[in-house]
Amino acid sequence: MKTFFLQLLSTFAFVSAKDYADYIETTVTEEGSILLLGDSWAAISGDYAANICGLKTTRLITNDAENGSTANEWAENAKAVESMTKAEYDYEYVWLSLGGNDFLDNKCDMDMAEEVAADIVTVIGQVVDNSPNENIKILYLGYSVPSDDVCGNGMTSELFEAMTYTIFGAIKASDYAKYVTLHDISEMFMPWGSDLSDEYYFYDDIHLNEIGYMHLFSSYKVQRFFGCSAAQTLEVKTISGVAEAKEGHVMSVVGSIITTLVGMIMLTVGVVLAVKFVKQKIAEANSDKAAALVDPKDSDYVVVKDGKKAEGGAVMA
Repeated sequence: MKTFFLQLLSTFAFVSAKDYADYIETTVTEEGSILLLGDSWAAISGDYAANICGLKTTRLITNDAENGSTANEWAENAKAVESMTKAEYDYEYVWLSLGGNDFLDNKCDMDMAEEVAADIVTVIGQVVDNSPNENIKILYLGYSVPSDDVCGNGMTSELFEAMTYTIFGAIKASDYAKYVTLHDISEMFMPWGSDLSDEYYFYDDIHLNEIGYMHLFSSYKVQRFFGCSAAQTLEVKTISGVAEAKEGHVMSVVGSIITTLVGMIMLTVGVVLAVKFVKQKIAEANSDKAAALVDPKDSDYVVVKDGKKAEGGAVMA
């Protein structure tokens, strides 16, 4: 029912659809400021993250993420230290996206997973130790499973999820765990029964498109991390619907709604028929049981017909 409501909302949003860029506000405030660090997943999100909580509030975004960068580069070159040192604001939030390029550059080799995890913990430490904000909040999402089998041999989903678990485990065991919110999005874009993410949310095999980011940012855990309200969450979901309409997928949404309605009707009919069948079987069982109880051959009772008592027992009133 929840999915159906959101799909319906997306369809209505199409009525007044505009380019997402038309919604971006130009005024920013320091409150709730966000620092983006890491690789392309963070770098590309900058244009959308400003409106992480909806259209009425525009966050101050500093995007220090670098396309193609690795966790090892960030750790060894102290890039996070540089970002925190030059910062003009006491950032409240940091979204850190690292580890994906290290993994892919080594052909999804799990033998280096712990090394990558250690580098990520090092970067987190650099952020915490050099931030003027003692209550800095860091978000680490990992990555969704790609939309293509980039690791080969049908192992992409399994390897990406294993890598995520290794990194999450290292962060939880570190001295900086209390500063980090972990949210596993590895299966967030995967259709039921699939081993890969839906390419509809991606502009290539591994990078999210506009709709993908809106879907990511409107998720409950991400919204809660950035301190967004329930109303703002709904607003971001509406933006996502507008983005879908702009991309020309309205008929797909309408089709999904129709499919959902048909499924609900079929489910209801199935339940009604099942209940009717069970009731019929119970009634038949009770009928057989009742017949056995009044059988004159096996009972102390006899049947009275036409006002006459049969021989051999008492009358059942």
